[in-house]
Amino acid sequence: MKPTCRVVVPEHVRAADLGPVTVIVNYLNGRVESLIGPAARWWQRATSTGCADVPGVLDEEAARTLRDQLIAAGLIEPATADAPRSSFSTFRGPPWEPSWGTQEMAAGLTALVPAPLRTTARAAIALAVVLVVLAAGRRRGRTARLIRLLTVAGTWARGAAPAERVRSIAHAVRRAGMVVPSRVACLEESAAIVLVLASARQRVTWCHGVAADPVRVHAWVEDALGRPVAEPPGMTARFAVLRTIPDRGEDIRQ
Repeated sequence: MKPTCRVVVPEHVRAADLGPVTVIVNYLNGRVESLIGPAARWWQRATSTGCADVPGVLDEEAARTLRDQLIAAGLIEPATADAPRSSFSTFRGPPWEPSWGTQEMAAGLTALVPAPLRTTARAAIALAVVLVVLAAGRRRGRTARLIRLLTVAGTWARGAAPAERVRSIAHAVRRAGMVVPSRVACLEESAAIVLVLASARQRVTWCHGVAADPVRVHAWVEDALGRPVAEPPGMTARFAVLRTIPDRGEDIRQ
């Protein structure tokens, strides 16, 4: 591999070093990739320097194969020799240690909290909007469409929503999700919460992050004080936040 083999990371890509694994998220199509060992070290050195020639990490054939796979996945792009050097930095997640099965995570249905009928109806409309945005157009741009929607919705707000108000909306969204004939999980729920509050000119922070042990992604909302709302205790503690709307400063690009 020649030293002039330059690469850059697209604006829609974020990555986090979680200790045993580096997780890369494509916020254009929602694709998530995980790299471990030498492959993770190659990623961090190649993307921070903008040079795909990383000696002493992978042999030339393995490095070329990894580079081609990452380009095909839209996680890096080839660049000309005179292009500006990459300023990408892989975000270092919270200190990692194996849980050895001692940390629990809710994996089933929880009891639904009652919510006013009118609020639940508004939540159902917001969920429908989110599902249409995700389904309309090309699949490779579904996550980018949702992020644009949430960004625009954030401009409608005139003030932060009280935590209790956010919690009430979250319960209504989850009730509405039980009757929607489509997949409704954390991504759809959190986006719908943002839309319901934005329609009332209230703001909440949308968060998206990744965690290890096992590798997983999660979306949630936080109040004005940065506290997760309507989430199980400790649920988000192990997640490295890669994206927030509005941008709260966790953007990994420097």
